[in-house]
Amino acid sequence: MSVAFEMFLAAVVIGLLGGALAGIVMKTGGHGLLPDLAIALAGSTLATWILPEADMGILVTTVVAFIGAASLIVAQRKLWRA
Repeated sequence: MSVAFEMFLAAVVIGLLGGALAGIVMKTGGHGLLPDLAIALAGSTLATWILPEADMGILVTTVVAFIGAASLIVAQRKLWRA
C-alpha cells in the first residue's frame, strides 16, 4: 500500500496550489498564505495516504489531493477562527 513517488509529488503540488487558491478566494477567517499552504499540503498528503488510488492514475490522485486540501482548509476556517 505504498504511494508511488509521482502520486505523492502530485499530492504535494496540488496541496500547495489548493492552499494558494484558498488564501486568495477565502480571504476572511484565515491565518495568512503560509499557514494556508501548510494546512492544504497536510490535507492533500493525508487524503492521498488514506485513499491510495495509485493504480487509478494521476487524475484520481489530483482530485483526491484537492478534496483533502480543501476539506482541511474549510475545517480550519470553521473551527479555528483568526
